[in-house]
Amino acid sequence: MNDLARPCWTDLRIAALVAFTCLPLTALVPAAETKPARPTIEEAGGAPGQRFDLVRDGKPVCTIVTAEPPSPAARLAALELQSHVLKITGVELPLRHEAEPTSGLRILVGESAATRALGLRSADFAPQEYLIGFRSNALVLIGRDWADTEANRREPGRTIGDQRLADLRHKLDYWKTVGLPEHGSFPLELPGVFDDQGTCYAVYDFLERFCGVRWYGPSDLTSVIPKRSELSAQGTYIRRAPALKQRNALSSASWPFLRGQWGPFTQEQLSLYWRRLRLGGEKWAANHTIHRRTIETVLKDPDYQAQGSAKGLNLCYSNPKLVRVLAQMARDYFDGKGELPEGFKALGDYFAIVPEDVAQYCGCERCRALLDGGKDRRTGFFSSGEISDYWFSFVNAVAREVRQSHPGKYIATLGYWNYAFPPRGFDLEPNVSISPCLHTCYYPVHAEMRDNDFKFYRAWRAKSQAPMFLWVYYHHPMEAALIGNWKCFPHVMVHETAEAMRMFIRDGVRGIFECGEQDQVEQYVMAKVWDDPSLDLDGLLAEFFRLYFGAAGEPMQRFYLRLEQIACDPASYPPPYHRRDGIDWKKAAWERLGTPERMQELGDLIAQAEKRAATETARQRVALWRNSIWKWALEGRADYEAHTAKSEARP
Repeated sequence: MNDLARPCWTDLRIAALVAFTCLPLTALVPAAETKPARPTIEEAGGAPGQRFDLVRDGKPVCTIVTAEPPSPAARLAALELQSHVLKITGVELPLRHEAEPTSGLRILVGESAATRALGLRSADFAPQEYLIGFRSNALVLIGRDWADTEANRREPGRTIGDQRLADLRHKLDYWKTVGLPEHGSFPLELPGVFDDQGTCYAVYDFLERFCGVRWYGPSDLTSVIPKRSELSAQGTYIRRAPALKQRNALSSASWPFLRGQWGPFTQEQLSLYWRRLRLGGEKWAANHTIHRRTIETVLKDPDYQAQGSAKGLNLCYSNPKLVRVLAQMARDYFDGKGELPEGFKALGDYFAIVPEDVAQYCGCERCRALLDGGKDRRTGFFSSGEISDYWFSFVNAVAREVRQSHPGKYIATLGYWNYAFPPRGFDLEPNVSISPCLHTCYYPVHAEMRDNDFKFYRAWRAKSQAPMFLWVYYHHPMEAALIGNWKCFPHVMVHETAEAMRMFIRDGVRGIFECGEQDQVEQYVMAKVWDDPSLDLDGLLAEFFRLYFGAAGEPMQRFYLRLEQIACDPASYPPPYHRRDGIDWKKAAWERLGTPERMQELGDLIAQAEKRAATETARQRVALWRNSIWKWALEGRADYEAHTAKSEARP
């Protein structure tokens, strides 16, 4: 037996709940209930297209075929297709390499001799592009895939989190991870998060669009896989790529809401979930690289150490020698001369230079002159242009050096804190890729901060010639609550998030890194909008609550949207809760947001959902929400009342 083929389960049959042609689940909902959450993309001419049968009369009627050997993406894609069809129908499709004999219908997964005969080669697709193609005797699922070569495995780079590319090619036991250990052990290395894996995208899109599968979390409990006795799909031709090219929300559920709403899961399930949501994409990284650790270990030459109190914290950014050192480090990276020193970040065509996160700088005469010139650029907000001239004059100097030897490569940096605004009096070099840092979590309730963000974001859009990425904050109020050991009111803002992401994609932003974590629904919605900003958000929300909670979906949806309505109402944050530089989240949480009346209203909705939950799965899912997001709110309210009573009792 080859390394992909598994024996068919001819004795396994799951009783059919209903038999029908495989359609997207949204197509089965009456039009009055919701709009389709995933509109068809690039289907040819609107014709009904070819019908392709996968399972009929409890038997497989097609074979999954891959090359020998398949690309890492095609190997995973074939297994994912096989396991999901098995979970849907109880029938295992045979999985064969192209050299093995097959008969009847075939699903061609990834490039093979059969796809080349059709004129379809992986390398002819654009990065991240994929195809779902219906033929009279075949279904083609193919895209641009990373080639497993020695040269590709040697590619250097470190991510925002200081991981190497090889670290992101996660390893797991496939059948154990997907809950089918009876298939035996099957060690598998996944395609890297930032490796091309268009064939996986094709299979995941097919499973969602034509088979009704939904992944709302990493475990079986948080996935929706319909049960059917027969499975077929009908379509013509879909060729597309995700709208946003770099999608970095690799949430680990380390914060309370997502951790509680997802419930138990393994790291292996989480790694697979990231692929199913198409997270990752284009290689890019930018984060602090010049900091205490790298100054102590890599950039310790006394010639360019900062003078004065900043020594050991920052460097002399007007020193020509430092420019040459970092330019050479970038050249070495782009030339593939080994891994980066620990602490430095670079991926793909982007080498990151970002200073230490402290407001202490070199006191030499040249540096002071540049720093003094920015004192009038303080804004009263976190984001200003106070040191923009200083910092970006240094970035430009490095970029000019690198552009002479490596045209088409970029120096990546942030537009952050006191260098959030573009510099005055000079433009960026064309090979400087900027990533403005935006406080998206404040946008519904702090118009002044939002307007300040948009001022420098739009200024960068007008000035930047290189691809632009974003760093978006979803850390408040949760981060402040975790640090301060108190409980915030749940900050749901799913509509605002979707609208902001659509705007960024329309503006041509290349990629987005999420800083912080959202709740289960908002995290899922953001990933889907990144892939396809034309999605109908309200339809997507209605679909989630209906599929996920069943009969309990209506009160759960009202509960969730009521949280959003309360948290996103600017009238709930008058002064002194609203300050120029932020929100007093702790005082606003239970004095303005989670009032006793609102808590009673929200609690009634949770109680209704618990009564209506009609299946064990629905009851477990409602319990996860109760024991995470709702229990958190109840405890926050109780802590506030206890503190208030204690304060009032003091003489």
